[in-house]
Amino acid sequence: MAASYMVLDVLQHNPPPEGASVGQPARLPMAWKTGTSSAFRDAWSAGVFGPYVLVVWVGNFDGSSNPALVGGEAAAPLFFNIVHALEATRPALRAYLPRPVPARLRRVSVCLSSGALPTVWCPRRGETWFIPGVSPIKVDTVYRPVMIDTRSGQAACPPYDARYDKQEVFEFWPTDLQQVFRAAGIPRRAPPQNPACPYAKAVAGQAPRITSPLLGAVYSLRVGQQMQGEIALSATADADARALYWFADRSYIGRSLPGRTLFWRPRVAGDYTLRVVDDHGRADVRALRVALVH
Repeated sequence: MAASYMVLDVLQHNPPPEGASVGQPARLPMAWKTGTSSAFRDAWSAGVFGPYVLVVWVGNFDGSSNPALVGGEAAAPLFFNIVHALEATRPALRAYLPRPVPARLRRVSVCLSSGALPTVWCPRRGETWFIPGVSPIKVDTVYRPVMIDTRSGQAACPPYDARYDKQEVFEFWPTDLQQVFRAAGIPRRAPPQNPACPYAKAVAGQAPRITSPLLGAVYSLRVGQQMQGEIALSATADADARALYWFADRSYIGRSLPGRTLFWRPRVAGDYTLRVVDDHGRADVRALRVALVH
């Protein structure tokens, strides 16, 4: 239910394609998307509107390819034309009332460029739906500060000289996405290189330190998966930290302010690796055991 709601909400913000007869009718919101097969063998557009589910397929029955078989250019305009025709011939057609937001869904702040939890270096932020314990999420590593030597343009090594060294934020994209940007003609400024100065030294300050749960403590979970209380998560942080992100193994637990406590209720017993990451990317880790009791 939560995943269905989240996907439909995302697809309802998909704008109509070029070539559609008219704009998307406000009375009938649509959730739709397109697809193009490998080697342009066929294209499709699928979506929901009112009480209907509509799928448009375009292709050759012999499986031969055609460069014109692109979902957004061949199938999507036909999809919208059918929707508009149905609306024109059936004026009583109505949209179903929006479903209530599933209780399990949460809204989290993310860095818009990467979709990850934002650090202080992220220039643009937004909100997205998140399913705790299911949706993959991590702290953004794309935007990172680098100290630059203004005389050479290279990364500066500590100790820094305030007369010549200044801090700039660069985008550190993985190589596969760099290739995508180049293919799309989207320029990206490359971070400066200096073999004598690793980027890992660019972020100063103290990493957060977990103070709760206690080191070596065992927490109890009653039989029947009913937690006997909640586990308090807290950590000390550097003065420049503005947010702490908590993880249990690979699952995101939530966000807390430095000096504040976040309460967590594990779903099952077992051994966990707790991790707290501040909005500068600095982290601390602690092992935790949750045991069953009768």
